[in-house]
Amino acid sequence: YVGSRQSIGCCIVSLPPRCRLISSTSALCTADNKHREKLHIGFSSLSNTLPFDEPSNNSQGKVGDKELDPRASIMLTALRGGVSSFDCPASPLLEKNTVQSNCWLANRQSEINIGNAFDQAWEALLEEDDGEAIRAMDNSATISMRCGYRAAVVLSEEQANDVKDDIAIDDCQEREGKFHGDARVNILFAGKDNNADEGDDTDKSSFQPPVALVHNLSQEYVLHSLRTSPLFEKYKLHDKNGTEKKRLNLISLAHNPETQIAAYLMNNHQQNLSKTQLIQNARNYMKEALKSAFIGYEIAVTEGLIDGYGVDSNGLSLPSSHDMHLSWRDVLECSVDAYLEVHGKGKNINGRTSLKTIRLPSNVLETRGLGVANEICSFFGMSGDNNGEGGTSSEEGRPSFTEDQSDPNVQQRQKLRKMRNVLPSSIDVNVTRPLTAYPNGGTGWEDGVGPNNSTESDGKKIDAKHPVRILDYLIESGPIGQPGELSWTNLHYKKFGRRPSAYMPVMNAVLSHFDADAILEASKERELTVEERETLDGCKLLRDMIHDLDASLDTMKSFAAYEEYLVNVAVPLIYGSFEELDEESAAMLQLFFRVHGMAVRMVVARWTREMLMGGWVGFESLDEEKKEFDKEKDEKMAKVRNILGFGELSGGYNIPEDTTLQEFALTNLLQESAVRGVVIGCSRPEHVLEAVKAADISNSL
Repeated sequence: YVGSRQSIGCCIVSLPPRCRLISSTSALCTADNKHREKLHIGFSSLSNTLPFDEPSNNSQGKVGDKELDPRASIMLTALRGGVSSFDCPASPLLEKNTVQSNCWLANRQSEINIGNAFDQAWEALLEEDDGEAIRAMDNSATISMRCGYRAAVVLSEEQANDVKDDIAIDDCQEREGKFHGDARVNILFAGKDNNADEGDDTDKSSFQPPVALVHNLSQEYVLHSLRTSPLFEKYKLHDKNGTEKKRLNLISLAHNPETQIAAYLMNNHQQNLSKTQLIQNARNYMKEALKSAFIGYEIAVTEGLIDGYGVDSNGLSLPSSHDMHLSWRDVLECSVDAYLEVHGKGKNINGRTSLKTIRLPSNVLETRGLGVANEICSFFGMSGDNNGEGGTSSEEGRPSFTEDQSDPNVQQRQKLRKMRNVLPSSIDVNVTRPLTAYPNGGTGWEDGVGPNNSTESDGKKIDAKHPVRILDYLIESGPIGQPGELSWTNLHYKKFGRRPSAYMPVMNAVLSHFDADAILEASKERELTVEERETLDGCKLLRDMIHDLDASLDTMKSFAAYEEYLVNVAVPLIYGSFEELDEESAAMLQLFFRVHGMAVRMVVARWTREMLMGGWVGFESLDEEKKEFDKEKDEKMAKVRNILGFGELSGGYNIPEDTTLQEFALTNLLQESAVRGVVIGCSRPEHVLEAVKAADISNSL
């Protein structure tokens, strides 16, 4: 597993490294693509793992004699399989340990990367099959991107006017406070002072201003972002001469509007208002920001910059009582208001808003998103068999004589009923985080309690930084050090139980190596030297650490948190206890951590599976009748899920032992008729193949 930022919230499928790229379209494109068309390929993990240089320097795979950028390899594999929807990583794209850098470029780097990669993949596809696969996709593909966050230098207007450097001038165009509605989220770089006293002749060029992460959804900023976007400029519907360019559907998504709620609360928490009134004011403030963004989007559609727009929000899947909740009805209302603002408020309105997509997180643990998706589909009268076409309106579209006319929610519903002809005939509801479940929606806030500021990071706790990964992992199935096959943790458990087959032999060998018997025997006959006493203390420390890691193994719940613990605690402890380790001892420790990491993967995957299964025990495949339901265990697992804020899951899931968790989770989502798309983060072409496999399985059920 390759981790990704919480703000992006994508998770990738773990796959065998031996999988190869499929080299022709025939193997993938002959199948019914009904559920494959639901797949949207994301690249969020790539934004954290690849260097940010030219794509030609990031080769991974070839087509003929041409080297492909890793993103291009992923896109090419997807296009071969009839998957033509891609998601651009959210900005800013900043290198680790970056200083002031070039914020203008950082805010656009992911667009440049994706645009160049798509060109490579498209050209390779044209060359290998004379365009057959492209024609099968109606000669078009879709790229979506998010708008909202940016890196911004922190400069006063006076400081900005004094800037002379070209790069810095570009950055000043997007400095913090440049656009109305800028809300600071975090500090990316604290800045660097030149330490020159006033009037000193010291070179002031070493001064580097702070860089803030800023959120903005104003009309001004949205239009600025789109009009200066390399991606939209590259695939703009028409060039300056009116000539139509390569057909590519471009969708821009307002990213996490609920961030504006947090900004309002931070700036107004000292007001003498009740919490209820303060929250309501904050939500109204957010709605104004979202409406402003949608006005910018409607203008951008008329300018030919984009084909449509939407929302990508964590808040849509939060309960209505949560401070960061975003109502899907608010999204529709803002879209209607924006359309009327741009196209006039007269009675003779023939068009519809360009709202295309509502994107929200959901998975087999975070199920509230599916409930929201069903509500949206019900409103638009959509079913699972009409390919997204609007059908007969549901009861939501009909007035009720029992409604309280003074209730703002009732007034909003009546407004949406009245303006139903302005809304689109249907909406695509796309799901993010299909394999990553964050406790309490990933906000770090428990509903009605407040923020969870826990800093514990030893693998034993699930929190906002270390979510549940709905994954089985590949581990070595044979003796360590010998060539062997990899095995999924679910199949390894079925054959060997809760521990890797090599775990106990390796641990006993490592403990034996550090038993220091020779030094203990020597201590009986003479006084030990300082070096021997230090070695003896070090061996004891290592043995105690190994025993502790073994004893706590069954409490592990997060492999990512476990890795952090090793890096931040265990490894420094080892280096702090020994000036140096001999080659054999270092190799033995590496061997232990290798098998212990495999064991942690098995325990974490098993804990996740049992939490999902609830009370179901004792079956290996859906075809077998030997199923048992343990009511006491189901109640225990239900408590665990509720503590983590995952909501109700009555009875658990029937997950066959021979099915990986990721395959089950993806198949489950793809079968949901209300879900029109599932966004899956991929860092290798093999991940696309696994997603296609899940789509084909779900299509056959």
